[in-house]
Amino acid sequence: MLVVNRYSNLMVLIEGLTSAIRLARNFVRFCLRHIELILVLSLIFIAAIQYYVRPQSQSLSQILKNGELRVIIADEPDSQFVLNRQHYGFEYELLEAFAEDLGVELKLEVVPYGELFALLDSGAGDIAVGGIIDSPFVRRVSKPSIPWYQAQTTVVYKRGTKRPKRLEDLAEESILTSARYFDIEGLQSLNLTDDHRSEYTLLSAVDQGDERFVLSVNYRAANAKHYLPNLNRSFILPDLLDVVWALPKRVDRPLEIRLNQFLQSALEQKLPAQLAKNYFKSPTRLTTYDALAIHKKIKKVLPEFEYAFKRSARKGGIDWQLLAAMGYQESRWSNSATSPTGVRGVMQLTTNTALALGVDDRMDMNQSIDAAGVYLKQLKARLPQSIEEPQRTWFAVGAYNVGMKHILAAYRKARSQGLKKTQWSTISELLPTLYGEHFERGVQAQKYVERVQIFTDIIRFYDIHQRKNSKLKKGVVALASADVLSD
Repeated sequence: MLVVNRYSNLMVLIEGLTSAIRLARNFVRFCLRHIELILVLSLIFIAAIQYYVRPQSQSLSQILKNGELRVIIADEPDSQFVLNRQHYGFEYELLEAFAEDLGVELKLEVVPYGELFALLDSGAGDIAVGGIIDSPFVRRVSKPSIPWYQAQTTVVYKRGTKRPKRLEDLAEESILTSARYFDIEGLQSLNLTDDHRSEYTLLSAVDQGDERFVLSVNYRAANAKHYLPNLNRSFILPDLLDVVWALPKRVDRPLEIRLNQFLQSALEQKLPAQLAKNYFKSPTRLTTYDALAIHKKIKKVLPEFEYAFKRSARKGGIDWQLLAAMGYQESRWSNSATSPTGVRGVMQLTTNTALALGVDDRMDMNQSIDAAGVYLKQLKARLPQSIEEPQRTWFAVGAYNVGMKHILAAYRKARSQGLKKTQWSTISELLPTLYGEHFERGVQAQKYVERVQIFTDIIRFYDIHQRKNSKLKKGVVALASADVLSD
């Protein structure tokens, strides 16, 4: 009986081994027949493992080794803007401080807000920046930093229409908003309608009367009113919203720690608050009449001068919007402008300046604008090397108005008093009493630079966010086919 059982077990074992060998042989045959499919599936499997295991961004050690921090930033003027081919802005300056803290170069990719998180997920950048508000959505698609600024929401409407004073006034109204405000607790009572357009495009639509209400944050709505004079803010909602930067969902932990340590240090030093004060404070602002006037002339008059400003700015290595802003402040873009002091033309050149620059007809638009671009470049070259951009530009603009000798006198006075001599804000404060008593030309130069700054911002905003494929007026200037402008 024992022998029979052993024989049965042996036969079962042999049969099992035979089946296993048969299956293995069939599997090998299948693999040989479908070798390409097997290889493709293997590669997909390996890639999937690598995708879900490795970080989506560079590690901190890679950033330090490569000497480059890759940042995806929203194309919004309160996050960043470009002046004379250099970036500036509320969030940009904080980013620059972080890159300096790491000892690496800052590399920006400027994109619409709606593309931030998709690009971050793809590994195109190490950090995403641009008015990002912490929300359940942001936490689903990224790893937010610690909050470094706080904002409040407000509903924006057009000046001259009925102002909503409380939430109940908006009960039946549809409020357009960008996706950044969805899923935020405290906004559920509003009838929000998602819109794919950028927030500044929505604000522009309200300014033009094409849309009625848009949800925004207090600092952005205040900043937008600078460019869009028809905007008004309604009530401020009480809940505070956290502004954050976004890291990839699978972030390198040392990078996350280093970023949060930097932001915590910046908060302790009150750096975000100081930047907000610098960018969102209200210096001498335009009256509503002045704001409406320049917007009207941008559309109706500027096209007659735009090519000339672009050509001259390109030769002088400056932004054409800056030169156009100076022209507007000087003459409101009028070739026939004259002054009792003897200045003439769109750029209000003096007789001596015109002679020095080879201008024989100050009323000629092209000669006047070309000369102004050359003159501004010369003024910048005469300034002390310690003055860096963008301060160097504002020093030169001030000198264009009041003369270089007075700007240098203010520079020396600031140096003797131990003040920040390379900052235009310091020089601006000294000019009204530069020589120990009231100096009217100094007051004029102070206001001149302030208004040129404002006009530059407005023209640049229009050029980037509001222009609707407008063309230069036919017959004003001829653009040769071989002459390609670089804006």
